[in-house]
Amino acid sequence: MEKEIYRDCQRNHACCLGGYAIDGCTQFIPFNNSKTHCKACGCPRNYHRKVLCRDLEQSPNSKSFRSLREAKRMARPQQSCGGVNMKQRKSKFSMGQREAMREFGEGLGWSMRNKDRQEEINRFCERIGVSRIIFKTWLNNRKKCYFKGTSSANISS
Repeated sequence: MEKEIYRDCQRNHACCLGGYAIDGCTQFIPFNNSKTHCKACGCPRNYHRKVLCRDLEQSPNSKSFRSLREAKRMARPQQSCGGVNMKQRKSKFSMGQREAMREFGEGLGWSMRNKDRQEEINRFCERIGVSRIIFKTWLNNRKKCYFKGTSSANISS
């Protein structure tokens, strides 16, 4: 059986100023017999982070003593889509790869939509050791910078 525990307060007290500041309340403590407001910070319960954890007494193989590591693991929120919160790895390119991709991107007109050149794009990606999806993402990100740079260069000349 899972039990709801309310942890740190997430209320942004500086929202009206355009900033971000939380009060530092680390756990919801019910005020008197009311289960709606916190005694420590005065905020409603819905401002506190809700954590679902399994009830230790209800589990069949329950031990009287649990390790701190296991207690923390059980207190973590359950992820329904495994690994959704994982940070995506950022691609690192060598100077040679960046220069080759820039030149090839200029030759493509900063677009991969030309159906006649798909095989050429695949060969290029294989040659420099970058996947097609990574090259496409790099191309789309650089396209914005390229057009900003060329428009200001054309106006000044």
